[in-house]
Amino acid sequence: MSKIDLVSREWCDLVFEGRNKEYGAYRMRANAGKRQLRSLIFVFIGIIAIFAVVLVKSAVEAAIKGNRDMDSEMVTELQELKKEEPKKEEKKVEELKYEEPQQQKVAVKASIQFTVPDIVDQVDETKKLKTQEEVTKSSFAVASQDYAGDSKDGINIDDLKDNQTAGGTSVPPKEEEVMENELVEVQAQYPGGETALLAFVNKNVVYPSIAQEQELQGTVILRFKVNSDGTVGDVVVRKSLSKECDQAAVKVVRQLKRFVPARSQGRPVPVWFTLPVRFQIQ
Repeated sequence: MSKIDLVSREWCDLVFEGRNKEYGAYRMRANAGKRQLRSLIFVFIGIIAIFAVVLVKSAVEAAIKGNRDMDSEMVTELQELKKEEPKKEEKKVEELKYEEPQQQKVAVKASIQFTVPDIVDQVDETKKLKTQEEVTKSSFAVASQDYAGDSKDGINIDDLKDNQTAGGTSVPPKEEEVMENELVEVQAQYPGGETALLAFVNKNVVYPSIAQEQELQGTVILRFKVNSDGTVGDVVVRKSLSKECDQAAVKVVRQLKRFVPARSQGRPVPVWFTLPVRFQIQ
């Protein structure tokens, strides 16, 4: 028996010989081979497409995983790198020379009364020495030290300063009262006014490097005396920020020019001046 191709056009014509070929069955069987071939092509294309999608997906996942591994390695390497520490500038420490203050001998008033003894027949009861019990019960005050005195114009022995001792002839001048700058008739003023004062401070103040490394910011409030000749006298830190910032603020105040002195009742007088010095990282 010869091999028969059931989907061939010849076989279809043989089967429908003498029949109505306009009938739909003929067309279907005549085109069956094309439909089968087309179906096989579509199936083959679909298989290739699915295989390609699988390959692309696998490649994308592998690439993503590789990037993650690379990022992880880079992060690990960066973490293992030692952070280079900034070089600290060597600070020059200024040696503070302490000079032993010279002792000044000044005249001192008598803190006790000396009475010249007189020989009399009758003793005055008021001049008699008191007993310890009577002294304890008495209400009068005595000086911390007893001194016969050098001059009636001298100072009290309790008012002696650290650099003064009793036994001299000179009388120390009485210190002039220092008032607040806001309370005098004519206030002390920096040349150019407050704007020039703040500009000079901001330009010349040195921000300590240790404060910058610690990101320390704030304000140091100083109180300094403007003498009657306009020069800057004693400087006191009223509000501290740090030791280094306080020293920097005091240093720049010491560099200020001479003020126009304050005046009271027509004459120059010393006053206390308050100045804030701000430290801020730009």
